[in-house]
Amino acid sequence: MLKNFRTLTICLLFASLSFAQSKHPNLILTKEGVQQIKQGLGKYPLLDKTFAEAKAGVDADIKNGIDVPFPKDPGGGYSHEKHKLNYQNMLNAGIIWQVSGDKKYAEYVKAMFIAYAKMYPTLGVHPEGKNSGTPGVLFWQSLNDAVWLVHAAQAYDCVYDYLSKDDRKFIEDSLLRKFVKYMTVNDSKTFNLIHNHGTWSVAGVAMTGYAIGDTDMVNKAIYGGNKDGKTGYLKQIQQLFSPDGYYTEGAYYLRYAIQPFLVLAKAIDNNQPSLKIFSYKNGTLAKATSALLQMTDASGYFLPFNDALKDKSWESGEVVYAVDISYGSIKDDPSLLFVAQKQDRVLLSTDGVKVAKAIASGKSTPSFKWHSMALTDGPDGSKGGISILRSNETPDAVSALLKYSSYGMDHGHFDKLAIQLYDGEKEILTDYGGTRFLNIEQKRGGRYLPENRTWSKQTIAHNTVTVDAKSNYDNNTKKAEGANAFSYTHFNDLSNKSFQITSGKDTTAYSGVAMQRTLAMVQPEGIEKPFLIDVYRLSSKEQHQYDYSFYYLGSLIETNIKYTASPQMYPFGKKDGYEFLWVKAKGTTNTDNSLFTLFNEHNFYTIVTATSNNAEVFFTEIGANDPEFSLRNEPGITIRENGSDHVFASVIEPHGSFSATSEASKDSYGSFAKIEVIGSNDEATVVMLTSKKNEKWLLEINNGKVSATDSHTVTFDGKSYSWTGNYSFKKVN
Repeated sequence: MLKNFRTLTICLLFASLSFAQSKHPNLILTKEGVQQIKQGLGKYPLLDKTFAEAKAGVDADIKNGIDVPFPKDPGGGYSHEKHKLNYQNMLNAGIIWQVSGDKKYAEYVKAMFIAYAKMYPTLGVHPEGKNSGTPGVLFWQSLNDAVWLVHAAQAYDCVYDYLSKDDRKFIEDSLLRKFVKYMTVNDSKTFNLIHNHGTWSVAGVAMTGYAIGDTDMVNKAIYGGNKDGKTGYLKQIQQLFSPDGYYTEGAYYLRYAIQPFLVLAKAIDNNQPSLKIFSYKNGTLAKATSALLQMTDASGYFLPFNDALKDKSWESGEVVYAVDISYGSIKDDPSLLFVAQKQDRVLLSTDGVKVAKAIASGKSTPSFKWHSMALTDGPDGSKGGISILRSNETPDAVSALLKYSSYGMDHGHFDKLAIQLYDGEKEILTDYGGTRFLNIEQKRGGRYLPENRTWSKQTIAHNTVTVDAKSNYDNNTKKAEGANAFSYTHFNDLSNKSFQITSGKDTTAYSGVAMQRTLAMVQPEGIEKPFLIDVYRLSSKEQHQYDYSFYYLGSLIETNIKYTASPQMYPFGKKDGYEFLWVKAKGTTNTDNSLFTLFNEHNFYTIVTATSNNAEVFFTEIGANDPEFSLRNEPGITIRENGSDHVFASVIEPHGSFSATSEASKDSYGSFAKIEVIGSNDEATVVMLTSKKNEKWLLEINNGKVSATDSHTVTFDGKSYSWTGNYSFKKVN
């Protein structure tokens, strides 16, 4: 498959060394789009609203006067935010000029460009660039410069024909070409990087090339700095996306990268349609938008694995580009219209008009349909992936995530085989995400904080198992990004809503330790909400300490653990994230099952876990060794077992409700009495669930060669268990 990609890239290279410069504008907005906006205003409410808001913002800036401040501030500072506002208003003013014909908007864009063209040659590296490995000129990091250029190129495209030849020569020679030179020469490492920073960089350079008619500039962006296809835009599509559209850095960073990917695709399609970019790699960009929207919770917030901030949703501006371009240029998917309504704005382009018209015509779906899915990771889909199990397609669904993907580049976390759990909009078992106060200057210039690496990325910070109190890959990013350092898919079957199951494996995160986690969602007929079975198998020839952790939101209201509260809280450990956990209480198990009932916003959640006698249980809270108060103080529980081979088996059950109005609880106790591991070896793991009514269910899991048709028979304690396929789940006497 990769060979075919290389062949296709070479073919495209020879087919597309030049392009005929079209009439301006022709990047995202086109002459056709201008006419459609004119015709649509007054007819399509969402288009009217978007245009009016853009005009109000530009009018206010025109009234205040042009301000192009000397770059000096980190993220969140005045100069940083003003340059961001400038590129937004430049683009909007360019569009308004095209639609209205009012010269004051073209003059505003012209004046802004001339001000930047006068200042830019006098600038060196941004004074805050010392805090970035890739410093910019207008901004502290070159990524922000690239974002500025993506917008500025579109603004220039809009006013190109308005400007005199002398104005164009001055702006291009003093600003745009120097800007591109900095990105392609001074910051060539980023320009040729297979990473979201590189995506923004090549998008800015290519769009500038299209706007000023520079073929070489465009080809360097599409095919890499050496124009050999080894880097550049096409290579990024090949390497960063799996065949399913999963982006290797995860949902949060796909949210950010999707804009340059689709904006440049649209510009390519408008200028070089023969490249058929929306069909490239079997339509990857269309799949990417679908995968992105599916990787959200019931409120549209992105599932927070890897370096994710939890306040980003599909209402983010970048996703407006994804939704509108996908609907307008790829596929008329009505579910995209539902998201567009939530975004409450559209692009001022042909695609945006199409979306606004469709919504005005009542073509949107009444809700977004989330569904269960397994997404592969890696260019050819061989580097594991993620699975999302959902009880139904509505916002009320119980949903669970199992992550068995690759590390995810420098925004990845050491969280092999971690899980998350939601009940409708509520996060029950929570992933911390990233540690950053985005663009809040007081918090180290809005950058990622040191605790992002020392806490958020560490294995103990996630709902998974930490071996010997050490993070995956010895807390070494280079090891985690090694050629063979990835988990892999064992099997998935999401076809039956009453029983869905996913299983992933990893043999690389800890030397000499093989791990397999199987997650099943079970919803027997007549049960309102499903329960989950979590089976985490660890195998080694050596003795190890295994810490099985989960973090939750809400309150712990019941446990059968006999614990002692710490008279003075103390850190859980000294490194690998343990130093950020307070131990609030500690206990030991005196039964073969440990029970924890959580209460979260009117509902109850009980976790029953098979445990050994005298296993240690730690009740923790995030926030130790945090002198700058950068971390959220969320509770967690860690069960510690010791041995060579061990299986953590749990049943997680949502149940009951509480009404504050009537002051009444209903079904506040879970229905399961116990879960036990019947036996486990390299061929299979067998687990038994028993309810308080003495109903029993048997889960048999294939640990060996994956096959939906092979028969299995294993014997534990003199009793044989037989089934066909990768798993069996059945009720037994």
